[in-house]
Amino acid sequence: MIQVYEYDEYFILIKPVPIEPDEEGNYTIPENCTTVQPPPFFKAMFQPEEQKWTEAASQEEIEAIHRQAEQEREPLPIDLLKVQNAKLSLQVAAAEKENAQRRQREADTALLIAQLQKQVSELKEGK
Repeated sequence: MIQVYEYDEYFILIKPVPIEPDEEGNYTIPENCTTVQPPPFFKAMFQPEEQKWTEAASQEEIEAIHRQAEQEREPLPIDLLKVQNAKLSLQVAAAEKENAQRRQREADTALLIAQLQKQVSELKEGK
């Protein structure tokens, strides 16, 4: 068995096709096929005169394929963990800010109490 590559009327690759030999071991390759393996192009086009494949996709088509693949890409576990880590880091930062503000209020309250106690003490001594 050999594999040939089928192309359409515009010489654009359609699909690989396995070909079985006949009883005598000979292979009959269909007219719209070649044994030349295409490279990994986005849109391979066969050049029969040169017996080679070329890239038929425009740069815009290639970029559109890349964009579509990126949108359809399933996020990797590491990407999900990065997002989770960022969210948790924000929560920790917010909690630390709240704690710092609470400690400042407690310090301000303690200072006010100390000042009031001093004033009360001074008033008692002055009487």
